[in-house]
Amino acid sequence: MANIRELLTLLSVLTATALFLPMSACAGPNVTPRVKPTLTQTVAAPTPRRVPSVTAPRYFKNSVPHPRLAPHLSGKTMSSGLTRKPVIFIDPGHGGRDPGAIGSNGTYEKEITTKASNSLKSLLERTGRYDVRMTRDRDVYVDHDLRLRVAREGGADLFISLHADSAGTKSARGASVYTLADRAKGRSKKLVSSSQNWIMDVDLSKQSDPVGDILVDLAQRKTESQSEQFADILLSNLSGATDLVGNSHRRAGYFVLLAPDVPAVLLELGFLSNPQDESLLLQSSHRDKMMRSVVSSIDAYFAAER
Repeated sequence: MANIRELLTLLSVLTATALFLPMSACAGPNVTPRVKPTLTQTVAAPTPRRVPSVTAPRYFKNSVPHPRLAPHLSGKTMSSGLTRKPVIFIDPGHGGRDPGAIGSNGTYEKEITTKASNSLKSLLERTGRYDVRMTRDRDVYVDHDLRLRVAREGGADLFISLHADSAGTKSARGASVYTLADRAKGRSKKLVSSSQNWIMDVDLSKQSDPVGDILVDLAQRKTESQSEQFADILLSNLSGATDLVGNSHRRAGYFVLLAPDVPAVLLELGFLSNPQDESLLLQSSHRDKMMRSVVSSIDAYFAAER
């Protein structure tokens, strides 16, 4: 009996001890102790505020709202002895999935514009007077707005877009030059205001609407004057290199002419729908002759600007 009583006493002691031990002490080596979960409130991190990037105003001096075209060629720059070359952007029309006009004998416009552009680039670089760049240098499609963007970001002083025309009648032939039409100036202004400062080197969002309109108008007027001046010089020189269509200086709202602060022209080299023009444009000698007249026009234009 004594042994039984001792055994019962020992069992009661062991049971009492187990009740006071923590859970982790009772758990086996492969048992993870239970931990009471802590209730925490999840707070979403605040969305970082987007800070707009503002380009330093390149056309404004001492905060005077008067945009200046081709500031690198200003009297101050030239008198300082800097040798910065005028930046000429050549824009071969169409490309890639967009063949452009198709000639009476199957000639693609994009092929003609690419060959003529390469010729013009080579001739301009040979003079050593210009920084020559192209909106595309291979057979790829480039969006119209991107053509303007790369020209603006590259500091273009002159933008020349090369194309070949087409008409419903085969009798139409000859080259022509386009500048921006008055009716398209509203599109140019809308393009600037809708995308803020992607064209103008000033943040128009910080200006009142009337002031912003004035800034764009000032830039457009100067650009229009320079574009018209170059177009007249170009047509005069082209007349000795190829036939010109009637009313050869034309106005249109082509997208590549919309930048309000880059003098720009669109040159139609001839009509691919006309067998004679198509045959001439397929000849490298004729294209080179036309491009030499373009180089002479660029020389005369910048000589007058200085």
